[in-house]
Amino acid sequence: MKRILFVDDEPKLLEGLQRMLRPQRHEWEMMFASGGEEALEVLETRAVDVVITDMRMPGMDGATLLQRVHDRFPGVLRIVLSGYFDVESGLRAVPVAHQFVSKPCEPEKLKAAIERSTQLSNAWTDEATRKVVSAVGALPSPPKTCALLLQAVQKPDVSIEAIGRIIDQDVAMTAKVLQLVNSGFFGLPTEVSSVRVAVGLLGMDVLKQLVLSAGVLKMFHPKRKVAGFSFDVFERHSQLTANIASFLSTEPGGPASGVIAGLLHDTGKLVLATCRPGEFEEAMQRSVEQDRPLHECEHELLGTSHAEIGGYLLRIWGLPASTIDAICFHHRPMAPGCPAGEFGLRAMIHLADALAHESLTESPATPPKFPAKSDAGYLGRLGVEHRMPEWRARARQMAV
Repeated sequence: MKRILFVDDEPKLLEGLQRMLRPQRHEWEMMFASGGEEALEVLETRAVDVVITDMRMPGMDGATLLQRVHDRFPGVLRIVLSGYFDVESGLRAVPVAHQFVSKPCEPEKLKAAIERSTQLSNAWTDEATRKVVSAVGALPSPPKTCALLLQAVQKPDVSIEAIGRIIDQDVAMTAKVLQLVNSGFFGLPTEVSSVRVAVGLLGMDVLKQLVLSAGVLKMFHPKRKVAGFSFDVFERHSQLTANIASFLSTEPGGPASGVIAGLLHDTGKLVLATCRPGEFEEAMQRSVEQDRPLHECEHELLGTSHAEIGGYLLRIWGLPASTIDAICFHHRPMAPGCPAGEFGLRAMIHLADALAHESLTESPATPPKFPAKSDAGYLGRLGVEHRMPEWRARARQMAV
């Protein structure tokens, strides 16, 4: 059972939470503390998976509590559940909170936030993955601008101006978001010069994920040179994968989903290059010398791969389940959970990644019969072989 500790100085609110979440008592072991000090006492004596705290409390506020939980119990997930928010306290909470949930909050919304953070399927997340991700600094929180934005978009009455002000605080991220918006992924009819215009054209949810993808690139930079790894090559491959995914989908909303998943599909490589450079170097060397897929060599050395590592981190940060699935399985699209013959997001990212690798590394004079990192039998199941010449030609044009 998941062990959840709720913290609030209002007894009536804690009682309300207890009543509201009573149907979860068979899935969650719930504990309640009336303040920060009491919460820390519980943590000293009980194993806890998640701490969910109010922000504004006398004595020790929510930001201070989460900082202490971060320092003393780094494996505990940390969520802010608060109807009060100001910039000062928010900036203090951002580095130590994994998610923000606004109250009043419907039971299903709160349940979804908790499940998203804790229900990590054994199919792609195990102790080896958690161990690698924890090296980032316990369970890493999203970058400041991302976290503020993730909280703001939960408010039903949030304005485009408010969103723009949050992103505008971070010059580097603003530049990156505008670069992505104007990159051709979304086929916008005119050049976008402000975040506010981008929100109006793309919608809040797409922009939120764009900001998060920009934050990932900003947050993870190797502390030393990693043999065999180039950040520039990494970024070029990620952007090409996103661009290919944007034309592979014909479903409503598909291009946007494909762009985000394509941009973020190799996030785990950045985590490894930053936190486990030695093992990552060895895995890349084995891959080249033995002519084997990198993810297989990573599994031999670490018990996990960059696909699972990236998916685990981004799931904690709140990306949609379909995006996480595509990231985790972009090397294994036929793993359980993907209906045979369905050309969904998982298949799309797998194929986009394969075409991007092929377009950046293969000689145009000797193209393979199918993408080198894909599988002819799988393409047959999807029924897309007849589209491959067209898709390959477009991918190569984009790679030039």
